[in-house]
Amino acid sequence: MLNRRRAPRTVLNETGSISVDEHRSLPCIVYDRSLDGVRVALPEAEIVPDRFVLSIDASREILICRAVWRKAEEIGAATNEPETERARRPSLRREQVPV
Repeated sequence: MLNRRRAPRTVLNETGSISVDEHRSLPCIVYDRSLDGVRVALPEAEIVPDRFVLSIDASREILICRAVWRKAEEIGAATNEPETERARRPSLRREQVPV
């Protein structure tokens, strides 16, 4: 099988929670993590939005995630992009024009 990961993954098997909206979160298991992604499992994976907040209980980390793939009760997600990647993106701020 072809491995497309840019960074090696670490097996965690830790509990966590996914914020579905401002009023509700769902418990999950964080199976593994790499530098720029996670794999989580939860019974209600189909109701998790494409962008979500993941809290990992053991490390008390909070990650902003974007779902990349879904398979039954699992979600593979990209996490906060590294600063080097963010710096390469063009700024979305409007240029200030003198009046």
